[in-house]
Amino acid sequence: MTTSQKNPAKTDLCHQPGLTRLEDALRIAFNDVAVRAPVIEAPLSDCYGAILRKDIVARVDVPSADNSAMDGYAFCHADLQEFVGASDAQIIVGGVSLAGHHFAGEIPRGQAIRIATGASIPDGADCIIIQENITANADETLLTIPQDVIAKTRLHQHIRRRGEDVATGMVVLPAGKRLRPQDIAVAAGQGYQSLPVSRPLSVAVFSTGDELARPGDPLPAGGVYDSNRFAMIGMLRACGCRVTDLGLLADDFDVLKTALKDAAQTHDVIMTSGGVSVGKADLLKPVVDSLGEIQAWKLAIKPGKPLMRGRIGDCVVIGLPGNPVSVMVSGLLYAVPLLLHMMGAADQVCAPVRLPATAGFDFSRGTGRREWLRARLVQDDDGQWVAIPYHSASSGMLSSMVWAEGLIEIAEDCGQVKKGDRVLYLPFGGLQAF
Repeated sequence: MTTSQKNPAKTDLCHQPGLTRLEDALRIAFNDVAVRAPVIEAPLSDCYGAILRKDIVARVDVPSADNSAMDGYAFCHADLQEFVGASDAQIIVGGVSLAGHHFAGEIPRGQAIRIATGASIPDGADCIIIQENITANADETLLTIPQDVIAKTRLHQHIRRRGEDVATGMVVLPAGKRLRPQDIAVAAGQGYQSLPVSRPLSVAVFSTGDELARPGDPLPAGGVYDSNRFAMIGMLRACGCRVTDLGLLADDFDVLKTALKDAAQTHDVIMTSGGVSVGKADLLKPVVDSLGEIQAWKLAIKPGKPLMRGRIGDCVVIGLPGNPVSVMVSGLLYAVPLLLHMMGAADQVCAPVRLPATAGFDFSRGTGRREWLRARLVQDDDGQWVAIPYHSASSGMLSSMVWAEGLIEIAEDCGQVKKGDRVLYLPFGGLQAF
């Protein structure tokens, strides 16, 4: 029984009976599956890619004092005004202000202070003229400033004001954010040594299918090497999960039942590919049913329709399709967002980046399912960037994902795309497992 059958008020079905729209399936999953990753205090060097669990508030102003944005000379703007309309000015250099070694005291009236980028502004100074616009004598004790430079100098020119970047008390990093290098840098700049982040989810991964062989083993007649498991492991590690590789499991009810029962006791999630359709050898669904419950099955998506979410005790089970492209597309657009949600990520973090693009192709199809075409952006004869799909829509062609640099999204009710139409393009760089 699908989730929509158990809870008909929770979602609107796609007009194809028994299939659930992707956004509805994710909304239901986010409601059904609680954030479960515990909060840990991790040193900054271990926080890259982690999900932040509490707001981080600024402890200090940045800059901590007014400072120079350029190498040059600090002046009192009023002093310079005395030279407006006269000949080029000659001004004495009364000291030096360096980053970490600021000029002590107030700038002497009518004089300049040599100043380096990042150095504190001396008391009484309120503008900077860059060194390229001034001529200094050999020992830099006397400056000659052209009249046109003086006339153009503005109050507070080239001065960074205290707190203009970050003000004490403001939220610099919101809870639910996935931490990037720049985020860690901001936290370090506020004096934080560690951050409250989610502990990585523990995920057990395996593939099923008696036709599969392990890479390195002899390939039997009619067999294929298992690639799906490595795609899943890569996506899981990229989104911050800790992975246990259970390898290849036989298409045998008892073998699968034992493996899932054991894994569910020691992992937050079990993720697999294959065995979720309705063939005789598709055993994952009945195995999960025998140990727990099926909570969602079949999405209105292409590729990737036969997708399962279930539960064994407290362990979430995600069953992806068997075709290689289906594994990656459904993994990126359903499984990864759900896992990020379980680690406390904000909804906007879980969503892929969708960019408007121009179609460089004609395409027609039957409606009812959201579809993703493997694609890349290329320049047409006019130099405009257009989205071009792979020559085949087969979900068995894994090489198409290597060729592609993103996905073109076709809405459920769209039956035709014409060259020049606007489409949505999902760059792989905007997906959380790339």
